[in-house]
Amino acid sequence: MGKLNPAKRQKIEILVLETVKRLDNPKMANLKRFQGLFKTMSDDEFEVWANTMGHDLDDTIQMFQLPFEEMKMTQIKHAADYLNIPLEEYIWYKHNDPQGIRTKMKVPVGYLYIKRVQQLLVKKNRYAFDTEDTTLKTGTVKGESKVASLSDPEAFALTALNADKALEEFLGPRADNQSKKQDMYRQIARDGYTTLETLENDITRSTTLNTVNVYLLGAGIKSDLITRGLKTSFSQEQDIKKE
Repeated sequence: MGKLNPAKRQKIEILVLETVKRLDNPKMANLKRFQGLFKTMSDDEFEVWANTMGHDLDDTIQMFQLPFEEMKMTQIKHAADYLNIPLEEYIWYKHNDPQGIRTKMKVPVGYLYIKRVQQLLVKKNRYAFDTEDTTLKTGTVKGESKVASLSDPEAFALTALNADKALEEFLGPRADNQSKKQDMYRQIARDGYTTLETLENDITRSTTLNTVNVYLLGAGIKSDLITRGLKTSFSQEQDIKKE
């Protein structure tokens, strides 16, 4: 943490007050509150207050708007421009092109905490290795093993970060692909370790994909989740054996 000095305190106060002024209601109730608050604070008290906002004094501090009146979009844009925070950007996303596709025009964006995603990628925090408790219908994890599953937002985040290997693990041997899971356990028991590259990669072993595929085919909807035809993977295997 950087040592507080008069110049640094003044810089922080100006940043806070100018931001609040742009977001405040017509009576400037928030602005007056912060102005009065700063006048009563010693340098030590101000330093403690600034650090409780979640950032180091060498960086910026987080502000909270008091809910007297709802802010208008013009106010938010005014404050964002002052803080040099873009509200619209070109976005790159993955589709059929592995290199990604850029939006044709700028779209509204927001900034979210990425700590949870960082923990997922680095520590796999709270993700279980035991995925034996699964549903009979779809093969997805449940009960005590449910913490081994990915939530939709986490899957979207990993996709956006191009974390394909992490997704391959969490949605493969750590999920409902029982054959791949047993292959992983077998290699660990034999060699003491395993890698995704050495595991079998048979998509037809995925219980969830097979279940969804059967529902789609039963509804008359053609799907290429597993096969390109109008048959399940099991039926296609039987046809190949007959030939």
